[in-house]
Amino acid sequence: MRQLHRLGRVVGITLLSAGPVFAQSEPPPPLLEIVREEVRPGKAGAHAVVEAGWGAAYSRLQAPITWLGMRSLAGPSEAWFLTPWASYAAWEKADQAMEANAALSTEQEKFSSQDGDLLSRTSNIMATFRPGLSYQPQVNLAKMRYMAVDIVRTKPGRGREFTEAWQMQVAAHNTAKMDEHWAVYGVVAGMADGVFLFFYPATSLAALDASGPMHTGDPFRNAVGENGRSTMREMMLDAVEGSQRMLFKLSPQMSTLPKGWSEADPFWTPKAPTAAPKKPGDKR
Repeated sequence: MRQLHRLGRVVGITLLSAGPVFAQSEPPPPLLEIVREEVRPGKAGAHAVVEAGWGAAYSRLQAPITWLGMRSLAGPSEAWFLTPWASYAAWEKADQAMEANAALSTEQEKFSSQDGDLLSRTSNIMATFRPGLSYQPQVNLAKMRYMAVDIVRTKPGRGREFTEAWQMQVAAHNTAKMDEHWAVYGVVAGMADGVFLFFYPATSLAALDASGPMHTGDPFRNAVGENGRSTMREMMLDAVEGSQRMLFKLSPQMSTLPKGWSEADPFWTPKAPTAAPKKPGDKR
């Protein structure tokens, strides 16, 4: 249902503008919505223009809406939009607020129509935070510029093996005092069963250069131990159905965020959107 596609961006005010959940070094939100848009080949530029216009329209109407947008650099051509929630009750309240605001509904319909011509598929995904599988997840997200995302699907009935092995990895990272950060979310709706999403924020791509040597160095290898390496290998073979890594660049133009972000860092001040290219025969 297309309305749900944007519903996750409404009344995030309780988390994004009234509190520091996304902007400061606070624990990740307990519930995360990911709107996943698969962009048609050659349409990424036009899609970005529509998204910028959508956010600008909502800002002009002083809508209580915030979301963090990012576009893929590696992986399928996609755009993801992240909205934190305190609970499902807050999400339900957003639905009611959206239906009660005729101006926002009109803008939603207009931009949904434009967006739909540029996309091959849209998914709404709901996921819950898994602190036991996360490592140093408290970051100032406003300072980040990139996000690596691992999509991991476990085999039916093997979730316990997966979580136990990853808890060992987290413990090893703590022992070795690794300079890394990630937050794990378990998907509860919108994707296949047994899917976990690992979010790795980064201030620059240079962080990826440092990741490999960190994990082959003695401090980490000693912390994991041969038993830990063996457990991880067995878990990957026995408990994991498949995995995929995607790399995203965070996009101010495709985001609608509290003013505090742009006040703290000019990077988050979006450029004025330009008009989307007209279709043949379009008289507008």
